[in-house]
Amino acid sequence: MHVTLVEINVKQDKVDEFLEVFRANHLGAINEPGNLRFDVLRDEQVPTRFYIYEAYKDEQAVAAHKQTPHYLQCVERLEALMTGPRKKTTFIGVMPA
Repeated sequence: MHVTLVEINVKQDKVDEFLEVFRANHLGAINEPGNLRFDVLRDEQVPTRFYIYEAYKDEQAVAAHKQTPHYLQCVERLEALMTGPRKKTTFIGVMPA
């Protein structure tokens, strides 16, 4: 399992637009054959900070996700909504197997 945790900090007046943009990416991602999870999480303490927890079967599924129209449109629209660049951390899933 290949997991990515992405931190996205959104401009205060752009939160609703961010949720709209990311909803389309989420709905597309969860229907991809190699997707295991695609969670959009909001920080309890900082309401403009979001985390995306993405779990894919393998690196090929991650690469396929990055070629989808919903991903490409999301990334294109995100730039104007964020306070800075996305922060990504990748993991190899150990459990569940």
